[in-house]
Amino acid sequence: MINKTIFDTRYKMLIEAIKQLRQERGITQRELAKQLNKTHCYVGRIETCERRMDILDLINILRALNLSDSEILKFIKKTTL
Repeated sequence: MINKTIFDTRYKMLIEAIKQLRQERGITQRELAKQLNKTHCYVGRIETCERRMDILDLINILRALNLSDSEILKFIKKTTL
């Protein structure tokens, strides 16, 4: 049986941390999607784990939330380890 990433507890914690960061910054799903040049459904599906996010998606989302590269690494380490 293959263990899919979206069911991993660390992945769910990462998604929840992204959602919380977005909300703390006062950014809606629609606003974030616009910054990413995606539809709001894209962000919504990531936040509900309906769509699997890869590393490039993660970096783009965190940059759109105004995290620097060093802050991105700290964010990932804090939320997944």
